[in-house]
Amino acid sequence: MSLKDLDLAFEYRSDTTNIVDNFYIPCLVESVEYWRAVGYFTSQGLALAAKGLAAFVAHDGRMRLVASPWFEPEDVEAFRHGYEARDDIVEQALLRQFGEELIEDAPTPIRHRLECLAWLIAEERLEIKVAFSSHLLNKPGIYHEKIGIFLDAAGHIVAFTGSPNETVGGLVSNFESLDVYVSWDDPHGRADHKKVNFERLWKHNTCGLEVIDFPLAVKQRLLRLRPSRSPMADPESDISRMDLTPSISLNQVSGIDIPSDVQLRHYQAKALRAWMNNKARGLLVMATGSGKTITSLASAVRLFRQEGRLFVLVACPFQHLVDQWAKESRRFGFLPLVAYQTRERWQNHLNTRILDYKLGNRESVFVITTHSTFIGEPMQESLSRLSGPCLFVADEVHHLGAPEGRNSLPDSFVYRMGLSATPKRWFDQPGTTALEEYFGPAVFEFPIKDAIREGCLSEYYYHPHLIELTSEELELYEEVTKKIAMRFQSGAEPGEDPALDALLRKRAEILNRASSKIPTLSRLISKEDDVHHALFYCVPEQLDEVVTLLGLGLGIRVHKFTVEESAEERQQLLKSFSRGQIQALAAIRCLDEGVDVPSTQVAFLLASSSNPREFIQRRGRILRKAPGKPYAVIHDMITVPSLSYHARAQSPEAFNVERKIVKRELARFREFADSSKNPFEATEVIWSVAKAYNLLDF
Repeated sequence: MSLKDLDLAFEYRSDTTNIVDNFYIPCLVESVEYWRAVGYFTSQGLALAAKGLAAFVAHDGRMRLVASPWFEPEDVEAFRHGYEARDDIVEQALLRQFGEELIEDAPTPIRHRLECLAWLIAEERLEIKVAFSSHLLNKPGIYHEKIGIFLDAAGHIVAFTGSPNETVGGLVSNFESLDVYVSWDDPHGRADHKKVNFERLWKHNTCGLEVIDFPLAVKQRLLRLRPSRSPMADPESDISRMDLTPSISLNQVSGIDIPSDVQLRHYQAKALRAWMNNKARGLLVMATGSGKTITSLASAVRLFRQEGRLFVLVACPFQHLVDQWAKESRRFGFLPLVAYQTRERWQNHLNTRILDYKLGNRESVFVITTHSTFIGEPMQESLSRLSGPCLFVADEVHHLGAPEGRNSLPDSFVYRMGLSATPKRWFDQPGTTALEEYFGPAVFEFPIKDAIREGCLSEYYYHPHLIELTSEELELYEEVTKKIAMRFQSGAEPGEDPALDALLRKRAEILNRASSKIPTLSRLISKEDDVHHALFYCVPEQLDEVVTLLGLGLGIRVHKFTVEESAEERQQLLKSFSRGQIQALAAIRCLDEGVDVPSTQVAFLLASSSNPREFIQRRGRILRKAPGKPYAVIHDMITVPSLSYHARAQSPEAFNVERKIVKRELARFREFADSSKNPFEATEVIWSVAKAYNLLDF
C-alpha cells in the first residue's frame, strides 16, 4: 500500500465523517514522514496535532512539528526592551502555557495524545521547532498556520489545511474542517507547493518568521508524560468498527509477546525448541514460505523472557525485506529501528538506544538493517559498544558467507540465528564453514517437500523439456568444454580459479541462450487454452524476443519485470498481474531477490541455474499459495549439447567434464521432480540423457 492507494476525499468535515478514522489514521499508516504545523503550543493545541498518532507510533516514521507560543503583553515588552534573551522569553512562555497543573487537569483524551508525542520524542522520532513573528519589536504577532503533510516511501504527498476557526473543547475538537491535496492528482501543484513551504519554514527561510529549536526545559517537561508502554489507539477512534489494513495493528500492546492471533505451527515450535536447546545458536533451514520470520520472532520473545532484557539485530539482504520485518516485529510488541540508506538517518538514534540499553534504561532494542549497511563501518562502530544479552538474526544467511560478510560477524552477540532455505554456499566451502562456525550447525530442517505436505506451499506439476544445441552452438560449446577439461586437468577447482569460473560461466551462457528455446516456448504456449498468471524466467538476451512472441505473436498481455522498472512500477505490475489485468510477466533475476509472486499458476524456466540456492529459492516463490490456486505448473527447459554428442570422438577428460555438468543439471531436475505430483512422468523425459551419460543412479 501507499498513500496513492488510499481512497481519499478532497474535503473532510466533522459533521459528516470521523476524520481520525477516515483520514488521519489511514494516512499515518502509509507514511514514513509526517509534518505538522499548528497554532498554539498548549496542551490542547498539541492534542490537535497528535490526532491519530497511535497509528504512527506503531511505525518507524518520523515527525516534524512547528508550533507557536502565546506571548503575554509582558513578553512583548521584554522583547522590545531587551530585558532578557529572546530564547529565554520563548522558553518561559512555553513553560507557562504547558504547566504541570494544566497537564494534570487535562481531559484524558488530550493527555493520551500528549503521551503519543512524548513517546515519539523519547524514541527520537519527533522534532519540534517554535515559530513566532519576527516583528514582535513593532507589534504583537504569532505564527498561526495550520497545515499537515504526509509523505510515503514512494514520494507521494498528501497535504491538508485546517480551518482557521478550529477550536478545542469536548473530547478534543468540537468541529474540524480539512481541505486535502494529493500530489498524484494536483494540476496546480498545491501539494508540492505546501511541502516546499514547510521545508522553507523548517529551515528558517520564511520571511517574517523566527524559527528556533525546541527548548530543552520544555522538552524534558513533555518527556515526563512518556507512558510505560507504547500508546494505543486514538481516543476519538472507535476500534470496534475500524477497517484496519494488514500493515498495522492498533490492538492494545501488553509488552513483548507472541500475538494472540499467531498460533505457531508444530514445526515452528519444534524449530524454536531446537534452537533454544542449542544455547540459542544455530541455523534454521526452512523452505521459502514456511514462516521463518514468525519462528525467529517467537524465538526472540522466548529469549527475552528468559533474559529479562534483550538487544536484537536483524540483517536482511534487501530493503523491502527490512520493511517486512519491521511490520511483523511490531505485532510482537517490539519497537523496531530501521537502519539503512545514509547513516544520518539512523546512526545517532542507534547509538542512543545502545547507550540506554547499556545503562538499563531500555529493556529491549530491536534494530533491522540491510546486509550492506551491517558490514559498513558506521554500523560496525556502533555495534562495538554493545554489552548485555544480544541476539543476531541473519535473514538469508548465505549472503553473509562472502569474505566481507563473514569478517563482519560480531563476537559481542552471544545468541545467534541464521535463516535460509539454502544455507550452503555454492562452490564456496570456506564461506559455508565460516557461517556454520559462527552461527552453529543446522539445528532444524524443514525442506520444501515437508512444506508442501503441511500446506504451506502449493502442490505442483513438473514438466521438463529437453533443448538441443544447434550445430553452431555445439561447436562453440565443444571448444569451451575442451578448455574447461584442460583447467580441471591442471588441478583447478570451481570457486578458486578465476579462469575456470569464467569458462564455466561462458558455457552456462551458451546453454541458457540456446536458440531452440523460443520455438519450444511457442509450441508450449500454443497448446494452452487460456494463458493467465504466467511467469517467464529469461536471460537478458531472450527478454525482448519472449515479449515479442507473447505480445505481438500470440496476443497475450505481457510486461517486462526487470531492474529497469522502478520499485513503485514493479509493485504496480505485481498487483496488475495478481488481478489478471496482465496475463504474463517476463522477468530476469530481479524476481530472485525476495520478490514473491504467489498468484503465479504456471512458470516457464528458460533461464536455468545449476546453483541450488537459486533454483530452490526460485521454485519456492512460484509455489506461494494464493486464492484460486489449487496447484502450480512448472515448465523447465533443460539444455543438452546433443543426444548424440556423447558418442562423438572426444577425450575421456572432456567426456568426464561434460558428465559433471550434466550431473549438476540433473540434480536440479531431481530436486524439482521428486516433490512434484508427477515424478514418474517427469523422469521418463530425462531418462535418455541420464543413460547417455551413465547417470542412471541420478
